[in-house]
Amino acid sequence: MAKVKIATAKDVSANKVLKTSANGQSVIVAKVGDKHCAIANKCPHLGLPLAKGKFENGVITCPFHGSKFEICTGKNVEWVDSVVGIPLPDFAKKIVSMGKSSTDVASFTVTQEGEDLFIDA
Repeated sequence: MAKVKIATAKDVSANKVLKTSANGQSVIVAKVGDKHCAIANKCPHLGLPLAKGKFENGVITCPFHGSKFEICTGKNVEWVDSVVGIPLPDFAKKIVSMGKSSTDVASFTVTQEGEDLFIDA
């Protein structure tokens, strides 16, 4: 792995995620409190991008199937609960999850040097 610049601190505003890339991998970075955090821009359910999902309180929601992930750890906190924002009843959640179980997203430690933000990728 190599240290890769993903953004500058000024590029990342509060309450929003920034889509960027590192060594050809799509990554999203956000500021949570005083800390910068980054995860892969790929929901483990169907591999769809997370960047356009709702981001609040350090959690990003997949815009396609409603899975939620902590942006500082990649931890899955809710698995497939909607389709394009429409809530699903419990029986339908199992169908839409297509037999896949709750899975975390790859996360990256963000380091800052001056105004530059880096991850190992």
